[in-house]
Amino acid sequence: MPRDAAATRDALITAGRRLLARPGGLATPVKEIVDAAGQRNVSALHYHFGGRRGLVEAILDAHGGTIEERRAAMLQPFGRDLEAATMPQLVDAFIAPQAELLGVTEGRHFLSIISQLVDLFDRWDLAPERTGQHATRVFRALQERMPPSLSPDLKHERITRFLELVTSALGARARSVEANRPAPLSTADFVANLAAMSIGALSSDAASRGA
Repeated sequence: MPRDAAATRDALITAGRRLLARPGGLATPVKEIVDAAGQRNVSALHYHFGGRRGLVEAILDAHGGTIEERRAAMLQPFGRDLEAATMPQLVDAFIAPQAELLGVTEGRHFLSIISQLVDLFDRWDLAPERTGQHATRVFRALQERMPPSLSPDLKHERITRFLELVTSALGARARSVEANRPAPLSTADFVANLAAMSIGALSSDAASRGA
């Protein structure tokens, strides 16, 4: 890619990440992103990304690879099928690589963006290329450690809500940090509490109740 084209692409990603991270940011007009990137023509974004959706995917990919690498390293001691991992260790391997992004502006923007994609979370098993190989491994292993009294559908639902809980909580924390709002919990305590809540929800043996 020519140097000028690479610079334009990077500028669009930087501007897009900042603007899309705002509450409701996924509805940001393409022209606003292009203007913020210092470009004159909306066609620049379409040329590099095919549209706003492609830009969002490029932003997610820029951080998703790092998260997956970190998660793979955390899971490595537990074997290929994660047979040696406990539920707390699996939950930690899912949460920690994302929580580490709270320490940098670009990471906080990423967390805020993915928290706006909650409507897609129930497809975590249908789109493994977007979910991530190692995240999917964690989810499958967590299902195996849930109470056997739970149906497959209920186990799937719990993973979806776990994903929603973690992603929404980290997104809210990221926006709070960006706004310099005082937090009652330190980041370490926030993450530990998020993990504890997740473990409690995933391990509950309460069965679904009919009307």
